Amino acid sequence: MAQLGANAHGEVLVPGRVPDCYLGLLLDPTDHDTQAAGVLVVAPATLLHPHVLQPDGTVLYELVTGHPDRAAHELVFPTDLAVELRAWPALGLDPQAAAGAIIAAWRGDHVKGLQLGGLTAEEALALERPAMTYVREQLRERLARQVGEAYRRWLHPTSGRQSGDRFL
Repeated sequence: MAQLGANAHGEVLVPGRVPDCYLGLLLDPTDHDTQAAGVLVVAPATLLHPHVLQPDGTVLYELVTGHPDRAAHELVFPTDLAVELRAWPALGLDPQAAAGAIIAAWRGDHVKGLQLGGLTAEEALALERPAMTYVREQLRERLARQVGEAYRRWLHPTSGRQSGDRFL
């Protein structure tokens, strides 16, 4: 059962309605990394991981997988969630804090993720500023193609995947 009721627009979440979408998290370059910023793509279920503060992670999972406008294989960013959460003003959730916990769990090899790099400074900024929707949409399309290519490579018989393995 959803923890969020109807929002100000009368929309009701159906958690798990679109479980095969993806969550894209901004990866800042580390001190020893000379590359540009990147994106970590994870399954929405990582929001339910013990490293993510609960019940915040559960509520964000419900939003990612149950939003009425969500589509299969859609790439969702924490900035999108922050904008969508405005319809539920009573909540004090911080999608960026959940993103930080997931990134830490990924770096510790506790969750699976796909690292994509090569973000421009403008694209990295668009992942932090809700008003930069045009740049974020362009980035979403580009990264979605890369995720699709990685998925097709994963499906190939020579990928080494085992029966029952999950892509992310």
